[in-house]
Amino acid sequence: MNRKTTIICSAPDLASMNIKENLLAMQDWKRDGGVYESDRVRIVEVDKLHIFCDHIDSELERRGLPTNLIIFASKHKSDSSKQLFSAHFTGNVSEAKFGGNPRELAPAAPQLLRPVLHSMRDLAADADTGYEVSMESTHHGPTALSVPSIYIEIGSTEAEWVDSDAGRIVASAILDLDLDLNLNLNLDLNLDSNSNPDPDGEVRTSGYPVAVGFGGGHYAHRQTKLIFETEITFGHNFPKYQLDNLDDGLIRDALLKSNADFAYFDRKSMNAAQRNRISAVIEDHGYEVLRERTIRERFGR
Repeated sequence: MNRKTTIICSAPDLASMNIKENLLAMQDWKRDGGVYESDRVRIVEVDKLHIFCDHIDSELERRGLPTNLIIFASKHKSDSSKQLFSAHFTGNVSEAKFGGNPRELAPAAPQLLRPVLHSMRDLAADADTGYEVSMESTHHGPTALSVPSIYIEIGSTEAEWVDSDAGRIVASAILDLDLDLNLNLNLDLNLDSNSNPDPDGEVRTSGYPVAVGFGGGHYAHRQTKLIFETEITFGHNFPKYQLDNLDDGLIRDALLKSNADFAYFDRKSMNAAQRNRISAVIEDHGYEVLRERTIRERFGR
């Protein structure tokens, strides 16, 4: 059976089921139990929360459903109760309180992060929904995956999770993705390498330039603005309250598992010791840290 992008929908997750029902209504699917197939994409329904889906790529392989990319269609929950469409990658930089393994990062799909955020923003504006759109920093599980993945979410309360208009927007944004772009540019994860495969620091000639982000808050305001105002995208991103938990190995993994071109610091949210320590590790692995001004000059729209 062909490897397909797989959308994981969780039965206990109201937003996930909302997105699934909208996906099913948008095109023809061939159903086999909890599996729905189209030409490009497969939907698989699971009976547990996404954060506990470690090794799901291997599980799907054993079931004869091989995948090369996973999209977790999920709810987002926060105390702010704001209406939000968000996307992020998964990983734990310390203990594993919400799925995954401690101090492990999943392979990211940065070539999808930028277009899905842009698509959700445009669709939300066209529908005059009032939803905000943001990337989030790396958090929670699953982490034990061998293929790239991305979380795409509706937040932040039950009222939004069951909002059919929100489900339609997220489903549309998923189906609009250029999945071939991700597969061509994001699957060559040379995790045995110790440095940037391009030691001269030249940015890729196709696809979106990829940054790994450090600093800022959970919703990575400055990083999100760069996605909307320049031509770059982000892989893993670590908020200021996690920076002291990052060691050499995690920084290296973030660069490699993001297929990164460079790093970005939200400098005002970091102290000098953090900037110096993390930049030394980044540069030791053959990458550079670009300031926001430089990013806007090189990759401005």
